[in-house]
Amino acid sequence: MLRWTQQEKRMPTEDDGISERTLEYLGAVAKHGGMRQAAASLGVNVSTISRQIAATERHLRLALVSRKGRSISLTQVGLAAVEYGHERERHAKRFGAQLAEYRDLRRGHVTLAVGEGLVGSLISVVLKRFHQKYPDIALNIRTGPLPELVRMIREDEADICVSVGTSRDPLLNARLFQREPLCAIVAAGHPLASRTSVRIEDLTHDPLIFMSGKFAAQSYVTAMFWDANLSVSPTITCDLFSVASSLAAEGLGIAFMTKLAAKEKVAAGLVAAVPIQHPIANTFDRYVATRVGRKLSPAANFLWKEIVRLMSSV
Repeated sequence: MLRWTQQEKRMPTEDDGISERTLEYLGAVAKHGGMRQAAASLGVNVSTISRQIAATERHLRLALVSRKGRSISLTQVGLAAVEYGHERERHAKRFGAQLAEYRDLRRGHVTLAVGEGLVGSLISVVLKRFHQKYPDIALNIRTGPLPELVRMIREDEADICVSVGTSRDPLLNARLFQREPLCAIVAAGHPLASRTSVRIEDLTHDPLIFMSGKFAAQSYVTAMFWDANLSVSPTITCDLFSVASSLAAEGLGIAFMTKLAAKEKVAAGLVAAVPIQHPIANTFDRYVATRVGRKLSPAANFLWKEIVRLMSSV
């Protein structure tokens, strides 16, 4: 019969448990039918197993083995402990396999917060190649104006941000990967379409198509007109670059974005992207960013490097 001291009659705590060694010993006892056989199979003394199990019984205040003469069998608690050990081993193997999949980019997901003007080129240049090579990595692409993209990164709703102007946020780790001037987007038949560049003053004679004020591109456009002491008002305001370029293609006004943002319409010969002659237009830099201090998953970290490497050459 087991006897407990006053110190051993304490209530169980969160630290109560069974060590790996005890689980190994109990498993060997269950498998081989006794402590002597278990000791022989493990290459340890019988007394070592006996002391370890007895110490655990005192710690748990529960019997793990039942002795009847020279025979020893596991109690219900002992059998439960052995099953727990087997289950823990199975979980450990599964977890180890999952870790290997994460390391080899065979498992995981990445959420990207991308400026709308960059989505097309990001897909064709980076994401298509990434998906073909690592088809098991799930991708979630979210777009929006710059403040919303930054919020998603700061609140860890997205892993990586690809946009303009994120370098100014102190909570973001931003890396420049591309520099491209802002352009005036005009219909292919517009008088300005054949020009190699255009002054901001030359754009006041046509209807203007602005993005909503939340877009970084619009803040640049507004700053250029303000710097030139020009007071202008848009004829049309929208919140998609694709809509703005379509409006420009129909001759409804002049839109403002980079050539890359309007590349589909430019490639189709529907619009021309004419660089704007202004210092502000030449500071329209693109960055890939993450939150300062955030540890990226292997998949996100690899994709971050691919964005910098591939988009820098576009």
